[in-house]
Amino acid sequence: MSKKEPILKINNIEVKYHEVILVIKGVSIEVPEGGIVALLGANGAGKSTTLKAVSGLLKHEDGEVTDGSIEFMGQRIDKMKAERIAKMGVVQVIEGRRVFEHLTVEQNLKVGAHMRKDARPLKDGLEMVYNYFPRLKEKRNEIAGFISGGEQQMTVVGRALMTNPKLILLDEPSMGLAPLLIHEIFNIITKLHQEEKISILLVEQNAKLALSVAPHAYVMENGRIVMDDSSEKLLENPDIKDFYLGLTDVGGRKSFRDVKHYKRRKRWLT
Repeated sequence: MSKKEPILKINNIEVKYHEVILVIKGVSIEVPEGGIVALLGANGAGKSTTLKAVSGLLKHEDGEVTDGSIEFMGQRIDKMKAERIAKMGVVQVIEGRRVFEHLTVEQNLKVGAHMRKDARPLKDGLEMVYNYFPRLKEKRNEIAGFISGGEQQMTVVGRALMTNPKLILLDEPSMGLAPLLIHEIFNIITKLHQEEKISILLVEQNAKLALSVAPHAYVMENGRIVMDDSSEKLLENPDIKDFYLGLTDVGGRKSFRDVKHYKRRKRWLT
C-alpha cells in the first residue's frame, strides 16, 4: 500500500446497533492521503455500516462504535456528531441516489455549498461540477426527481464535490445503472481523484470495476475484514475470482457451492 500518511485510519472498530446487535467486528482500514481504496463484499457484509461509522451517520440509526477508534487527519472522530465530521471535510455519498426530488439539479448542488469553509465563490464550485458532469449543466434547471438514474447519481456526487471535501465515502455508485452509465461515472470518479487529489473510500459490489480504479482493496465478510492486498494481486486471487468476480479460469461462472476454496474461507471467518 502507499507509504503516504493515511488521511483515514479505522482502528479495530466494533459497531453495535441498538446496543446489542454486533455487526462490525474488529475492522481496520487505512486510506492514504490523496489515495483511493475499495471495500468489497456481498450484501450484508457490513460495508455501508463501516462508511456510516466514519461519517457519523450511524448515530442516526441507533448504531455506535463500541470499541476501537476512527481517526481523520490524525484527529479522533468516532465520538463526534455527523455535522462536525462533515465540516472537517468528510462527505458520504449514500447509496440509492438520494437527491432532493422536488428541487432542480442546480438547487441540489447548491445544498452542498453550505458546508464549505473556503471563500471560493459558489459559481466557481458549480463550474467545477459542470466541467466534470457536463450533462448536469444541460439539466441544471430540471426537477431532480424527473431526471434519469444516472443523472441523479451524477447529481449526488456533484453535490458532494460542492462541499470541497478532503475524503469522499462513496457507497455503491453503480447500483441500478446501465453498464454504459456505470463506466461513464467511474471514468469521472477516476478523473476527479487524479485532478482534484480527493481521497476516496469506495464501497462497491462490482469487484472488477472497483479494482480497476482502486490500487488497494479490502474484502469484507460478516462484519470482518478477511483479506486486503493490492488490486493487481486480488484480481489474480482464486477466492476473489470465485466469490466476487464469479469466474473460473476458463471464464465460466461457478455456483457458490462448487467453489473449492469455500471451506478454507469458512475457516478465515471463524
